[in-house]
Amino acid sequence: MVGAWTRLVPRQRQQEFFGQSVLEWLYLNLGLEARAFGSSWATLFAISVWWGWKWRCGNVFGVVGKCRDRVKFLKELAKGWMKLNTDGASRGNPGLAAAGGVLQNAYGEWCGGFALNIGSCTAPLAELWGVYYGLYIAWERGVRRLEVEIDSELVVGFLQTGIGDAHPLSFLVRLCHGFITRDWIVRISHVYREANRLADGLANYAFTVPLGFHSLQLVPASVDSILQDDVIGYECPRNICIT
Repeated sequence: MVGAWTRLVPRQRQQEFFGQSVLEWLYLNLGLEARAFGSSWATLFAISVWWGWKWRCGNVFGVVGKCRDRVKFLKELAKGWMKLNTDGASRGNPGLAAAGGVLQNAYGEWCGGFALNIGSCTAPLAELWGVYYGLYIAWERGVRRLEVEIDSELVVGFLQTGIGDAHPLSFLVRLCHGFITRDWIVRISHVYREANRLADGLANYAFTVPLGFHSLQLVPASVDSILQDDVIGYECPRNICIT
C-alpha cells in the first residue's frame, strides 16, 4: 500500500503524510479540503484506505488477484543522477517522422528537452535519432550519471546488445554507443508507454516545428500538464484485474 500512497501523495507532502500517528493521519486527511485528480482529497483518501484494507484482507484469507500485465512505475533517482526519456514516431513507417526527449531531475522537474522534426523515415530510426540527440543534450549539459528510459524494446535491445554491421540501422547504433562509452555512467532501460508520456508528447510536438533539431529551454505548452503530473509523482496506471 505504501507504493500506492507514494503515487497519490505529492512528493513535497510525503514526509508529513508518512510521519503522523494513525489518528492524526486519519483525522487530518479526512478533513483536508484540497482536491486531487478531479475529486476531493478526503474522498480519494477514504476510498484508497477502503481498497487497501480490502486487498489486505483478501491476501490474508487467500484471495489472490491475477495481474493482466506488469505495472511499471517511475523510478526514484539516486543522488547525482538525471533521467532522460526519449521517443520517436513515424506516421506511416516509413512516413513523416519526429522524435523528442526530456531531461529531468529526481523531482521530475524540467532540466531541458528537444524536438526533432526528421522528415521521413521508419519508426525504429526515429527512436534511435531520439536517443542520439537525447544523449547529446545530456552530455552538453554536463550530466555524468544518466538513466535513459525508452519505450521501444527493439531499440533497447539494439543499444544493450548491439547489431551487425550489415543492419541498416547499425550506423546510428554506433553513433549512440559512441556517446554511451564516453567518460560517464549511462544506464539504458525499457519502460512502458505510460511512463514515457512526456517524451511521447514532445515527439508529437516535433511534428509542428520546422525540419531539424530544436533545443527546448522552456516546456512547450502542449506538454506542460504531463510535466506537472511527473512533478507531483502521478503515474498513469495499466489495466489489471483484481478479484
